[in-house]
Amino acid sequence: MGLINRCEAALRLFGDDLIPEEVCRLFGHFPSKAWLKGYRYTTSSGATVVRKTGAWILDAALSETGDFDGQISQLFAQISIGTDAWLALGKRFEIDIYCGWFMDGSNEGVAISPRSLLMLGERNIALSVEIYAPNNDD
Repeated sequence: MGLINRCEAALRLFGDDLIPEEVCRLFGHFPSKAWLKGYRYTTSSGATVVRKTGAWILDAALSETGDFDGQISQLFAQISIGTDAWLALGKRFEIDIYCGWFMDGSNEGVAISPRSLLMLGERNIALSVEIYAPNNDD
C-alpha cells in the first residue's frame, strides 16, 4: 500500500451557543476561522449565506507527505488543556478532527498510530474523513 499523497487536518468545534472568543481564551490560541450562529456573508456569486451553527476551526499545516500523525501532534501541541476540559467541551459542542486525504493513485492508504488514536479517544473527539480520488480528467 502506498501512502496517501497529501492530507489536510483541522480541529473543529461546532455548537449553537459557541462563542469563538470563549474558545480562544480556553485554548490560548486563535482559530484559522470561526463564526457565531447566524453569521451572514455574501458569496462571490452574490448569494447570502447564514451560518446554522457557531464554529471554531484550527487548521494543521498541509502535509504533502500524508503525515496525518504529525498533523494530529501539531494541533494538540497548540492547545494545552487537560482531558477533563476536553470532555466538558464535548458535552457542549460537537468536536472532531476533520481529515481530507488526497490520493494520487488508485491504491493509497493511511496508517494512524495508536498514539494519535489514543489522543482522540481520551478527549472523545471523532475522526471525520473525506477521501479524494485522483482526478484523471486529462
